Amino acid sequence: MPLRRPFASMLPEFDPFLFATVGEEVAGMPLSVLSVLSRLDLDPRSEAARLSDLAREAAADQLARTIARLPGKRWTASEMRKIAGGLVELLPRATNSAKNGAVTGSAGRKVSSRTPALLVYLALAGAVLIGFVALGSSSSNGREITQPAPQTDRQAPPG
Repeated sequence: MPLRRPFASMLPEFDPFLFATVGEEVAGMPLSVLSVLSRLDLDPRSEAARLSDLAREAAADQLARTIARLPGKRWTASEMRKIAGGLVELLPRATNSAKNGAVTGSAGRKVSSRTPALLVYLALAGAVLIGFVALGSSSSNGREITQPAPQTDRQAPPG
């Protein structure tokens, strides 16, 4: 049964990687990739996406370095490299469309990453245009505006 929308994962394709076990904690509890990345103040989904865009060898090397940053030496360098190599295999392969700035929308359509910026620019241009039209119509009402004659503070001489 799929999770309801508020509880569903934002990027479910990374779940097998993020919830995979790196090893065991000191007390024997499993340690997930998600826990490792969170403990190091990294955004797990962003880091998974970043690693997914790299070649497998480079991703495994960087993941091994990340695991090595955990406090308390748990594994040797060769063990970390072997662990990272297995974990990287769980990452989805990056597609050419993702590398070209396109992502897949919720309906499966490809959406350009430039689309939101374009919409913002169009909205701003529309707002400016509406502002000019509103300013012109409220100040003239279709008639020419004449400036009032300046008033002077002169008083007539007493007399």
